[in-house]
Amino acid sequence: MDTRETERILALQQIDALAVLDSKVADGLEHITQLAARHFKVPMAFISLIDGERQWIKRSVGLALRETPRKESFCDYTIRTAEPMVIEDTLLDPRFRDFPLVTGPSAVRFYAGAPLLTADGHAIGSFCIADKTPRTLSEDDRAQLQRMASLVMSHLSLRRAVDRLDPISGMANSHQLADELDLLVSMGAVEKRALVYLDMPDAAAAHDIASALGAAAYDELIRNTGRRLQTLMHEHATVFHIVGTRFALLSHAHDVESFHAVLDGMDEAFDAPLHIQNIPLNLALNAGMVSFNTDRDGVLDAPRKALAAIKQAQSEQRRWSIYNEQEDDTHRRAFRLLNDIPQVLHADEFRLVFQPKLALAGNTCHSAEALLRWTHAELGPISPAEFIPLVEKTALVKPVTDWVLENAFRQMRAWAAIGKHPKIALNVSARNLEEPNICARLAGLCNRYDISPSQIEIECTEGLWMNSEKVLQTLHDIRSLGMSIALDDFGTGYSNFSYLQYVPATTVKLDQSLIRNVHASQRDQRIVRSIIALAKDLDYRIVAEGVETEEIMGLVKEWGCNEVQGYFFARPVAADEFLTYLT
Repeated sequence: MDTRETERILALQQIDALAVLDSKVADGLEHITQLAARHFKVPMAFISLIDGERQWIKRSVGLALRETPRKESFCDYTIRTAEPMVIEDTLLDPRFRDFPLVTGPSAVRFYAGAPLLTADGHAIGSFCIADKTPRTLSEDDRAQLQRMASLVMSHLSLRRAVDRLDPISGMANSHQLADELDLLVSMGAVEKRALVYLDMPDAAAAHDIASALGAAAYDELIRNTGRRLQTLMHEHATVFHIVGTRFALLSHAHDVESFHAVLDGMDEAFDAPLHIQNIPLNLALNAGMVSFNTDRDGVLDAPRKALAAIKQAQSEQRRWSIYNEQEDDTHRRAFRLLNDIPQVLHADEFRLVFQPKLALAGNTCHSAEALLRWTHAELGPISPAEFIPLVEKTALVKPVTDWVLENAFRQMRAWAAIGKHPKIALNVSARNLEEPNICARLAGLCNRYDISPSQIEIECTEGLWMNSEKVLQTLHDIRSLGMSIALDDFGTGYSNFSYLQYVPATTVKLDQSLIRNVHASQRDQRIVRSIIALAKDLDYRIVAEGVETEEIMGLVKEWGCNEVQGYFFARPVAADEFLTYLT
C-alpha cells in the first residue's frame, strides 16, 4: 500500500471513527440521498465509503446492498479523480459490464458519482446516483452532484467535530484524544510522550459543589478548570476534557523529563483558588502520569496506564502518581480474580478447610473455624488475604458467602451421619449482615440440613458497622435463632469497648497481632491481660488466635482464655482430617 493510499485510509478512519454513519435513525444524510433521487429522477442514490478491501454503503435509496468487494465497485474508480465520474451505459464499458451490480438484481445501467473529499484532498468515498436505463448527465447536473457530495462531506466533518467536542467545556474530548494518539502512531517516528489524567476537583468535591451551588455552578467549574489548564499547559501539552471533572494532558514533542519538571513546578498555580459565582474555591486534585513510546503497543496501553496511575493517587490520597508497573500488575490481577469468581462458584476451585480449636480446660477439641481456600485453575493457590478483601468490597460477597454457608452445612450433615456434631464458626462480613434475608437463609439452612443452630457460631469482624441499628438488629435476630456470635480480630481497628454492652456477642477472639509476640513484650502482655479480664467480667468466651508456641499457649491459659486456635495445635485441614482432632 503506497503512502497516499495509507493517508487516505487514515482520513477515512478519522471521519468514521465513531461509526456515525451506522445509525439506523434518519438524519441529514438520509434526506440528501432522497433529495438526489428526486432531483435527478433516478431510482437509486447512495453514499459509499471505500476502505482497503471493501465498499460500504452507508446511506441509500433504492439499493438493498450494504457492502461489496472494492474491486467490484464503481466508486473505486470515482475516488481516483477529483471530478464526478459518469458511466452512461455500463454494458458498453468493459471495466464494469461484468460487475454484479450490473448483471445482478440491481441491474445498474447508468452510474454517476462524485468523490467525497476531505480538506486535505483525500477521497474517502463517493456520493452516487444510478439508474436501470442508460442516460446522460449534463454539465449543470454534474456540478449539482459535486455540490451534493460537498454537502455530504460538510455534514460528516461537522458531525465528527461535534462528536469530538465536549458540550459543556467546548474542549476536545476523549474521542479527539484517541485520534491524536492514533496520529502519533501513523507518523511513524517513535518518540517519548507523557499522558496525564487529572481530576480537578475529585468527584466527591464536584458533587458537593453541584449540590450546594447548582448545576450552573458545576458547569462554570468545568469551564473555568479547563481554561486554567489550557493557560498553564499551552506551551507544554494539549488539554482534553475526558468526562465530568477529569481532564487529560498529552505532552508536546519534547523531553518527557522536562515535562515532569514543569508539572512539579506548577503546584502553586494549581493551588490558586477558582472563582465560581464570585466564590473562591480551593480545588484538590489527583493526577496520574505515564510515559510511553509512540508505537502501536505504547499508544494503545497509555490511557489504561494513566487511569491506573490516577487510581493509585486517589487510593493513597496523593496529588501525583507516576505509573508503576508493579502496582498496575496488582490491580490487573485483582480485577482478574474478581472477574473469575462468578465462574469459580460453579467449578471445583473453591474448597473449605477447617482449623480446629483447642478447649484449654480439658485439652479437648469440639469445634473449628471453616475457612475458604481457592486454587485457581491457572494461577494456582490464591491467598485468602488477597482475594477475600477484594470480595468484601463488591457485590460478590453475597454469592461467595452463600457458597461457604451451603458447603459448610452440607459437610456438617455428612459428619452428623457418622455421629459427629462439632460446632463450626462461619465468617460473614458487615455487608452480609446488611442483607435483608440473612437470618432467614441461616434458619433455612439449619432446617434443610437438620443442623442445630447451637452448632453454629457466626464470626464477624469488629468495626464501625456496629453503630448501625440495622446490623445490630440482625445480630440480635441471629442470637434468637440459637446461634452464638464471635467478634473476630478483637483488639485491632475499632476496639471500642463501649459497644460490648449492646452487641449480642458470646465470644471474643483476640487478634493474632496481639498474641504473636505476647511472650516477649511486656506491653502486649498488659494489653492482652486487660482485654481478657474485661471480657471475663462481661461473661464472654475468649479465644486466642495465632497461638504458635507452647509458651504462648501457657500464658493465655494462665490469664483465662477458654480456647486457642493456631499452628501450635493445628493448621487448617480438610474435612476428613479434622475428624482426627475431635474428642
